[in-house]
Amino acid sequence: MKNSITSLLHMKSCLYIVSIIIFLAGGCRENTPTEMLIIEKELLLDSIPSASGLVIHGDSAWIVGDDATGIYRLNLSNYQQQKIPLNNVATDEYRLPKSIKHDLECANLIRYNNKLYLLAFGSGSLAPYRDSILLLNMADTADQQIIPVQQFYRELQQLTGTDSTQWNVEGSTVAGDSLLLSNRGNNTIISCNVDSLMHYFFFAGAPVPPITYQRAHLPQIDGKEARLSGLSTINDNLILFTASVEDTPDWITDGPISGSFIGIYSMKENKVIASHLLRDKQGAVLKEKIESIDIVSKKGGTITCIAVADNDNGTSKLFRLQLISSEIKN
Repeated sequence: MKNSITSLLHMKSCLYIVSIIIFLAGGCRENTPTEMLIIEKELLLDSIPSASGLVIHGDSAWIVGDDATGIYRLNLSNYQQQKIPLNNVATDEYRLPKSIKHDLECANLIRYNNKLYLLAFGSGSLAPYRDSILLLNMADTADQQIIPVQQFYRELQQLTGTDSTQWNVEGSTVAGDSLLLSNRGNNTIISCNVDSLMHYFFFAGAPVPPITYQRAHLPQIDGKEARLSGLSTINDNLILFTASVEDTPDWITDGPISGSFIGIYSMKENKVIASHLLRDKQGAVLKEKIESIDIVSKKGGTITCIAVADNDNGTSKLFRLQLISSEIKN
């Protein structure tokens, strides 16, 4: 009898322990984060100035700097870099003076007439130097064109009801047959047909292509709304974006960076559906001015991407990131 009671008590004890394990395991599953942003690598680019735009092509990131005298090709396997000189620019200089810089702020790839181009947009924040685009033939990088787009920007300002003092193009990407441009000044995302836009750029007198636009409402830090700085395409509807908050009284004046967001924006729903502040391993907000982002690979709900930050001192920073989100579709 005594042995039976002992066995029963032992069994109850075992069942109790098992139930605790099951409870804790269930709790862990429920609390497992399905949304997170992870920094896999952080790298100082001490000889690439003012990184403001990038696009991934093959094994390399092609980086545009707003005052750089060339385009930089950075191998993502060994991080060796190659400077591609810009035509008609004093490439022996490292950076252009602020008063005459082209202020190229974003880049994407466009295929037109059987050629693949890197298309980089000037911000448009100061005429005439910043009212231009760069078209660079990816098969022959010496084949370059700088095309003035002052009239194009004026048309976009009028069509979107944007004052010229709020105009600052910072992001671009291609989604389906549309090119998207983001204006940092009022967080407007403008969409137009890619082929029509390229026809407009190449043929004088061609009409400005029809556009649609929407205002994005972004997360805030201490009551200040983040401003769009970069775009990349997940699919025809979902856009990966970067946006930063500067502690200034207005969007024009430079100031201390409060932080940068990386998130997902739905074009169909016209809203942010996921956003993450860039943080270090200890959870502290990184005061980095993230300028641009592009996708290296996508698998299920995980995106591996490269982002760049402008240090405003002649150097830049690269981040290799993993974004995990239930909002990402295959």
